[in-house]
Amino acid sequence: MVTNSLPPTPGVCMHQGHRNLQDKNERKEKPPHTFDPVLLEFLVCLLSKKPLRYEALTNELINEELGVAYSIIDGIPNMIPQAARMTHQNKKQEEMEH
Repeated sequence: MVTNSLPPTPGVCMHQGHRNLQDKNERKEKPPHTFDPVLLEFLVCLLSKKPLRYEALTNELINEELGVAYSIIDGIPNMIPQAARMTHQNKKQEEMEH
């Protein structure tokens, strides 16, 4: 038999089931995930490899040059180009039309 040499801490339950219940309650109390702008230091557009801009109003990462907006869901950017929204025509297309 193995015994714990440390005295019990008052107010702390060492029962595993109690801890799991406490974790579930803490998760419910936390606000929805939001995007951390610090990630902009590491993220680039997969199409152009250029930096992105965070737009809080639409909760998207924007590539101004290409006119692409990547949505953010539960704090996680969806960086799949096929899922991105076009914000406007890119500059080359605009020049060709004029």
